[in-house]
Amino acid sequence: MKKGKYLLLVYLIVLVWILLFKFSISADDFREMMQLNMRRINVIPFGDSAKVNGMIDRSELWNNFLIFVPFGGLLGIVAKKSNVWQKIGYLFIFSFMIELMQYLLQIGASDITDILTNVSGGVLGMGVYALLRRQFPNGKLDERLVMVGSVLLLLSVGLLLAVILIN
Repeated sequence: MKKGKYLLLVYLIVLVWILLFKFSISADDFREMMQLNMRRINVIPFGDSAKVNGMIDRSELWNNFLIFVPFGGLLGIVAKKSNVWQKIGYLFIFSFMIELMQYLLQIGASDITDILTNVSGGVLGMGVYALLRRQFPNGKLDERLVMVGSVLLLLSVGLLLAVILIN
């Protein structure tokens, strides 16, 4: 479905903006982030990078998980010829590339926990899509999901931009 591919592309662009550029809207903001030199690598799942004041920061884990749920659903719509493992591979590669770019650009910690929660969220999205396909086999599901997803994405981006511009 062509509209699904466009929605996936816009979603991925917004996802990169959120995860990599941390909502920056100017080159100055981005340069400032790079000067902080936050280059770190954590290869211990749910290790120190997920902790704040000695406690695991569940909100960051949930945010990473939830923000990837639509990715899994969109893969169900646009990558019908791919099997489950290929789709999980797409989720992993995208998440790994975000972590690699954070490291290379020195704009965040590269963390295995992020990869695990991102991929898990995407897998949940794939599962929800598969369940919906069983409930609505008539072929209109993709069209409706793309329409709802487009509206939600536009509202979310509009709200984020409004909050950023107000602050």
